[in-house]
Amino acid sequence: MKTNNLNKTGGGKSPSPISLKKSFRFRLKKDLKRNKMLYLMILPAVVFFFVFSYLPMGGLIIAFKNYSPVHGIFGSPWSTDLEGNLDIFRHFRLFFTDPYFGRLLKNTLIFSILDIIFVFPAPIILALFMNSIRNKPYRRTAQTLVYLPYFISMVVLCGMIFDFTSSTGFISGIFQRNGLIGESTGLLGDERYFRSIIVISNIWTATGYGSIIYIAALSSIDQTLYEAAQIDGAGKWKSLTKITIPSIMPIVFIFLLLKIATLLNYNFEKIHLLYSAPTYNVADIISTYIYRIGIETGGRLSYTTAIGLFNSVIGFVLLLISNSLVRRYSDSSLF
Repeated sequence: MKTNNLNKTGGGKSPSPISLKKSFRFRLKKDLKRNKMLYLMILPAVVFFFVFSYLPMGGLIIAFKNYSPVHGIFGSPWSTDLEGNLDIFRHFRLFFTDPYFGRLLKNTLIFSILDIIFVFPAPIILALFMNSIRNKPYRRTAQTLVYLPYFISMVVLCGMIFDFTSSTGFISGIFQRNGLIGESTGLLGDERYFRSIIVISNIWTATGYGSIIYIAALSSIDQTLYEAAQIDGAGKWKSLTKITIPSIMPIVFIFLLLKIATLLNYNFEKIHLLYSAPTYNVADIISTYIYRIGIETGGRLSYTTAIGLFNSVIGFVLLLISNSLVRRYSDSSLF
C-alpha cells in the first residue's frame, strides 16, 4: 500500500521548480481575486512611494558626476580630477578633506547623542507617569496639554525661541540680571547655551506626542499580571521594574534603532532657523552645511549629493549594526 501511494505522488520526490512556480502563480491569482479591493486601496500608497521615494533615487548618480542642470542627470560628464582623469569619488574625497568636516561631524554627533540621552527617554518617563494616574478626567486633560506643543509650527516655535532668548527677551533678561551673559547679549547668540536651547525645546515639543505610542503599549499590558504581583507582595516599584518596563522594552528598542539610524541626519529645520554666524562653531551640522553650500551659496549639487549619500550609507550601516546587537541580547529587532 505504501509503495502504491509513493508511486501516485511521484515516488516521494520533491516538486519540481516548474510545478512550484505554477503553484505560486495559482495562489497569487487566487489571492488577487479574493482581496482585490484591499490591493486597490493600497495601490495609491504604492504609487506614491514609487514615484516620490524610489524614482528620485536615480538622481544619486550625480554624486559621481560633475552635474550641470543644462545637460541633466544622464548628460552630465562623470567626475574628474584637476588633471582631467576620471575620478568618480572626487566629491566624497573633497568632503572628507574639507576643513569644516571635523566640526560638522562633531556637532552632528553631539546633537544626536544629546537627543538620545535627554529627548529620547522623556516620552517614556512621561508615559509611565501618565499610566500611574488613576483619575481619568485629569489624565485626559494632562495628556491634551502635553500634546499641544507638538502641533505648533516649526517657524512659529523658532520665532518664540528667538524672541524669548534675544537680547531683550525675558529668558535672556534673567541670565543678564544674574551676570551669566552680557547686558546686551542674547542667549541664542552665545555658543555656551545654543545646544541647551535646542535640546530643551526638543524635549518640550516632542515629549507629549512621542508618549502616545508608549501609553498605548502600557494600556495593553495584561492587568492580571499586576494582580498576581500584588498577591505575591510586590509593591509599586517591583511592579514597575518587573512588569511595566519589560513589557514596553520591545517598542523602546525599535524606536532606539530608528534613532541610531538617523545619527547623522539631525533636525535641520530648527538648527537652520535658529543658528547664525556667531554660533556656527557649535551649531553648524552636516544638513545645514549641505543646504548652505548646495543651495544658498554655490549650487554645488554634485558635492552636496555626495555628502547626502554618505549620510545615508552611514545610517544604513549603523542600523544594521545596532539591529544585530539588539537581536543578540534581546528578543526585539526590526528584521
